[in-house]
Amino acid sequence: MKKTILLIACSLIAVAGFAQKIDQKQVPLEVKKTLLNKANDTLSSVWEKESGFYKALFTKGELKAEIQIKENGEWIKSIWTLPYTYVPQKIKDNVPTTFPDSKVIGASIQNRTDGDYYVIEAKKKKDIQLLYYSLKSEYIKTEPKEVKQK
Repeated sequence: MKKTILLIACSLIAVAGFAQKIDQKQVPLEVKKTLLNKANDTLSSVWEKESGFYKALFTKGELKAEIQIKENGEWIKSIWTLPYTYVPQKIKDNVPTTFPDSKVIGASIQNRTDGDYYVIEAKKKKDIQLLYYSLKSEYIKTEPKEVKQK
């Protein structure tokens, strides 16, 4: 019985550590201003709060966006998830060479403080790799995807 109670308590603590949806009224003005500067025609967004930053989530046509902003209003990064069909052909041709026998499971354009990239998620068995390409379709690097524990 004690083990069950301990397991439930640990689960509740772990869930509380992840992003939580919040009302727009709870978002600081500086954070809202930064979103307006990065995506000025965004009318409605869903807000989440994580440790030390806010995420604005919204959709524009076929693109899904996530913009991360620190509590002080400093922009962290923007992620635009897009259909793989919109990825340049040069990248599509390179993916099988860079990560053979893999299946593409996602694509995005990421604007970050260290640069702007096409990021392709490629899965081989249980491994998911993130393949980074410049906006000129040049291969940059491969990194393993960190999976959040739930």
